[in-house]
Amino acid sequence: MIKKDTIINADLENVSAETSTNAILEACQKKQSELKELNPTINPLILVQLPNEKETLSELDKTTKDFVEKYFYEQGITYENGKLAVWLSNEKKNLDEILNFDSQVEVLIFKQAIALGWDCPRASIMAMFRENKSESFQIQTVGRILRMPEAKHYENDKLNSAYIY
Repeated sequence: MIKKDTIINADLENVSAETSTNAILEACQKKQSELKELNPTINPLILVQLPNEKETLSELDKTTKDFVEKYFYEQGITYENGKLAVWLSNEKKNLDEILNFDSQVEVLIFKQAIALGWDCPRASIMAMFRENKSESFQIQTVGRILRMPEAKHYENDKLNSAYIY
């Protein structure tokens, strides 16, 4: 079952952050907290897509990844406590339990690996730092957050929506 709606930059105007990247990540976390409160049995996953479309990490990817990791470390979301995961061609961390609804992983950093054939219905929020040039790749990527976790719609439509920043 697919989500009813895709909402872009929800409540972004209500975030006051130093940079646009901070604002996006803060808005993602606020949305995640809101969704957790509405349905405590599912831990909604934030997906963070790095900017460069090439398979290997560019300098921009490394800079963005470092920034995202630092931001989340300051929020208490780390690789060490199992709340931060990464799925890159040369780096994979904390992926073992990520598909479970109650997984402690709150954020997954990726480039393109999850765009093809990956199914994690608890993924609900995406921070896209990439300007996608391929429409089909973009549709596949956004498709990762369009599945309903329990294959049903909820009474509260906020739980029936996907969020993209």
